[in-house]
Amino acid sequence: MTLEEESERATAMLAGKMVARVMRHRDGEVQIEFECGTRLFVDGGTTLELTIT
Repeated sequence: MTLEEESERATAMLAGKMVARVMRHRDGEVQIEFECGTRLFVDGGTTLELTIT
């Protein structure tokens, strides 16, 4: 999967969701929790890594 395809997929998964809270999950990682319970983890180590649960 290309970076563009991954970006479009993440955008589609998060479209229309309302942010409930943002917190530091651990060093170098931010957790964004949405009102529906979806969580986005953004790890900014040597490369940018996104995880959506």
